[in-house]
Amino acid sequence: MHYGTNTIRQSDFDRNMAETQRKFKERGYKNDQINIAIEKIQNKTRHGLFQGQSRKKKYSCVLTTCYSKCSEQIKGIVHKHWHILKSDDSLSNFSDLPLVVFSRGRNLRDQLVNSDLPPQDIPERLFAPLLDGNYKCNGCAQCNGTYKCTSFKHPQTGKQIPIKGVITCSTKAVIYLITCPCGKNYVGKTKRELKVRISEHRSTIRCKNFTYPVAAHFLEANHWISSLRYIGIEHVTLPRRGGDLDNLLLKREAAWIFNLKTLAPFGLNIDFDLKPFL
Repeated sequence: MHYGTNTIRQSDFDRNMAETQRKFKERGYKNDQINIAIEKIQNKTRHGLFQGQSRKKKYSCVLTTCYSKCSEQIKGIVHKHWHILKSDDSLSNFSDLPLVVFSRGRNLRDQLVNSDLPPQDIPERLFAPLLDGNYKCNGCAQCNGTYKCTSFKHPQTGKQIPIKGVITCSTKAVIYLITCPCGKNYVGKTKRELKVRISEHRSTIRCKNFTYPVAAHFLEANHWISSLRYIGIEHVTLPRRGGDLDNLLLKREAAWIFNLKTLAPFGLNIDFDLKPFL
């Protein structure tokens, strides 16, 4: 067998061709398909084998789908009924048959996830990290309504409860506790910065909006806006595998309302949502 000026022994070609044929059979290819491919190769010159294939025909429409056992059937159905689509005036731009191409579907590797290993120990730093607690950010108008603390008293029992997470006025995804001068409490949640939510509470009092429980109580009891006190009691974070932050905030808010017993008449919460638990 001759390819240009190089001569390849027929025995070497036959041996390698037989080995390649065996490998394709192991992958499930039929003999007819393999024989057609061999015939195409034998009819090509060495120069032709090294030439890149040029696709002269340009397709106005390309149909891309994941490869599966039904892929060839889908291709056949599209080609069989393409004349029906051509009869639609709105599809006049797609006169030729579409090019049907297949992309790789999800395999086992794509479906596997990384192992959920605990975080590695962080080496000691020069400055010790802040302990869990509520802190002022010392840079916003809401700082005068909060204070530094690592725990707070249960409104009913007086038991000290530790704060979960490091929380400042700028922390997002927080469960917070508002306390009025007469000792009643309100538990709320916010996905935004804590200072933004507290600012809204003060705004409803200033605007005399009785539709909000905190504002209604402060207005009815003639409390000053400046007497509103608040602290963050839990910084809510998603697990390492992710999840729905809104749903998790609703769950934690309901749990704190129940545990601190801040539902009316003992507190300022009117109700809490149980849907996230269903």
